[in-house]
Amino acid sequence: MERRSTNNLGFVHHQGDITAQVGSSHGVRLSGGSTGGILEAVGDDTNVTLTIRGQGASTVVIGSTNQGVRLNSTTVVIGSVSTTALAGIQRYTVEFTPAALSSGPAQSESTLTVSGLTTNAALLWTVPTALSVNYGYGVRCSTAAELKLNQFNLAESSIGTGQSTNRGLLIELRF
Repeated sequence: MERRSTNNLGFVHHQGDITAQVGSSHGVRLSGGSTGGILEAVGDDTNVTLTIRGQGASTVVIGSTNQGVRLNSTTVVIGSVSTTALAGIQRYTVEFTPAALSSGPAQSESTLTVSGLTTNAALLWTVPTALSVNYGYGVRCSTAAELKLNQFNLAESSIGTGQSTNRGLLIELRF
C-alpha cells in the first residue's frame, strides 16, 4: 500500500497487524488485506464480543455522507429489549391500479407479484397523498413473491375508475 499519513503532528506506519491487550484474555486487532481494513475482537475464548462506543453520552458514527453501512448478518438486534432478531429490511416500489369501489363499506383485493418478498415478515405500505384521501389499504404476503393488496373505500360516495396506474412503497421487515 502506497498511501501514507502526512499528519504534521506525527504518525506511525506498521507492516503487520496491531493487537492490543495481549496480556488479557480479550483484546482487539487492527488488520488489513486484499478485502479491506478489519477491526476485530480477539482472545483465548472461542467467541469474543466487539463493543464500539463513544465517550459519555456521545453518538457513535459509522460511515460518512454517501457511504452505505452493511450489516452482514442474519441476526441484527436493535435495542437491548428486542426479543426477536431482525434478519433484514427491504424496500420495494410496487405498481398498482387503484380499484373502483362503490359507496359504503366496499373493498377490493388484488394479487401483485413482488420478486423477493417473503412470508416471514412484517409489511409497511404507503402511497402518494392523493390516493390516501379516499382509500384505506391493507397488505399481506400469502406466498413467496405474492403481495395481497386490499383497498377500502373511505369516502361516502363511490370512487370511479378514472385512476391510472400508481406506485406504492412497500417496506419489508424480515425476521
